[in-house]
Amino acid sequence: MDSIFTKLIGTLAVILLVSAFIGGSDILSKFMGNEKKWKYSVIFGILGGLFGIYGNISGFNLNGAVVSVRDIGPMLSGFVGGPIGGIIAGLIAGIHRLTLGGITAKACVVATCCIGLASGLLSYKWHNLLKKPYIAFLLGILCEVFHLSVVLIMVKPFETALDIVKQIAIPFILINAIGFALMVTIITYTERQRNLVIEKSRMQSELEVATVIQRSLLPTIDETYPGREELDVSALMEAAKEVGGDFYDVFFTDATHIAFEIGDVSGKGVPAALFMATAKTILQSCIRDIPNLSEAVTVANNVLCARNEADMFVTLWVGVLDLTSGEIKYVCAGHNPPVLVSNSKASYLKAKSGLVLAGMEDVKYRENSIKINAGDIICLYTDGVTEANNSAKELFGEERLLACFNDTEGKTSEALLNRIKSSVDDFVADAPQFDDLTMLCIRFSGNSGIKKLTVDAKKENLETVINFVDSYLESAGCPMKAQMQIDLSVEEIFVNIASYAYSDEGGKADIFIYSENDEIVIKFADSGIKYNPLDKPDPDTSLSVEERQIGGLGIFLVKKNMDSVEYEYTDNQNILTVKKKI
Repeated sequence: MDSIFTKLIGTLAVILLVSAFIGGSDILSKFMGNEKKWKYSVIFGILGGLFGIYGNISGFNLNGAVVSVRDIGPMLSGFVGGPIGGIIAGLIAGIHRLTLGGITAKACVVATCCIGLASGLLSYKWHNLLKKPYIAFLLGILCEVFHLSVVLIMVKPFETALDIVKQIAIPFILINAIGFALMVTIITYTERQRNLVIEKSRMQSELEVATVIQRSLLPTIDETYPGREELDVSALMEAAKEVGGDFYDVFFTDATHIAFEIGDVSGKGVPAALFMATAKTILQSCIRDIPNLSEAVTVANNVLCARNEADMFVTLWVGVLDLTSGEIKYVCAGHNPPVLVSNSKASYLKAKSGLVLAGMEDVKYRENSIKINAGDIICLYTDGVTEANNSAKELFGEERLLACFNDTEGKTSEALLNRIKSSVDDFVADAPQFDDLTMLCIRFSGNSGIKKLTVDAKKENLETVINFVDSYLESAGCPMKAQMQIDLSVEEIFVNIASYAYSDEGGKADIFIYSENDEIVIKFADSGIKYNPLDKPDPDTSLSVEERQIGGLGIFLVKKNMDSVEYEYTDNQNILTVKKKI
């Protein structure tokens, strides 16, 4: 009996080694999950049949019987390829056994085919159950008991069949059952590993897409945005993972005010990134729609609290810069104080901070203000900068950050951010990055000469508007002819706003005037009914007064008098911009 065990184990070891190699490689991976399931079954049926043939060849003869592990092949094919795979493997292994002859040949053919078919049917019905090793072991025992029963029934004389069965029963049943259980374990393990690799690859692809989406949510800051001579803006963000919770934003609230902010969401990875996208969108909407900054942040906080089922929070520093005066109104919600460089001296702009956003409803946030001058710099950052640590667990700290702003004369905001990043990298060296690192730097170049007038949109204020425009035109040395053309256009536009923009309760009109190269630029803004006067077709001036349609002549004359007329509707405002070369 020991020799039978030894020979069967040797054959089984080879089959297990080959199957482990095939299962762990990509040889059959292209057939996995194939929509044509019958091809999948046929492939594994042939493979199981080859295992059966090898079992026959490696078996040994005992009184006319070939004792082998051939049944493992059909059992395996049935488990993987279902009834089709099982019967194909059983036929291949059985027919080969028939060619070897012997008194048990026919019985082995019947038994092997039935075992393949039965394994396939059981796998089709209870595949996940058969993945359990002990269930596979029990099935192997039942299959081999059935095989020996067929031998006892079909082989004559019965005494010879009984003598063969007595000699081989225990090693034959155990080795085949153990072999089948091991094969199922190998297949289940390799399938699980393959699925893990596929899932990991899918998740990596999704994270890469998420990274692109998150980057697209942030404003692209370059020479075209914000596109104002008064500002030099740069930003830098480096997430600790594929996606992170840091964010920054820069956007105009009107023609002369620009908001800039930086935030840091608690946590890392995808949850933080999703909360970051929500927070950024809500903040921008509130700051644009609500003139009072502290009230805007309060409303944003309440909205975030109402949607905060994950109990996350975000620190925030947000400021709104008036480009005409250099005044910054700002609110701090638990965030690091920015660095302010004024008169070549760097310091932290510290002020009383409010609670983090999404921490508690109905929190009142304090609005602070400061006035900056031409050449001043303000740099916002997240704690990924100051709390970056080296291998010795030392923090980069506020002093090292402040030292990065020595000698800022003539340095662009981008150059300053690169200096800080280089300093952090040198300090951290080979230590892993544990937190998102984000910075936003703004250099204020000074008032560009934009003048603003806000009046009630009423016809009686026309003279005030004309005087405001003429005062600027005279200081700019505008020729009299051009001034008259501009005045006529201003009158037409303002009267239209006063007449049609608002209902009876009225509203405000903002007029901005400034020089751009050799042009005078005048912007008219109102929050009234959305209306684009440029949509109206030009009147046909070749017709007589009686034949022309009413309306449209005023804006037509504006187009004729001015070099450029443009309309846009943004932030719930009608904005009409006219330009005239002088």
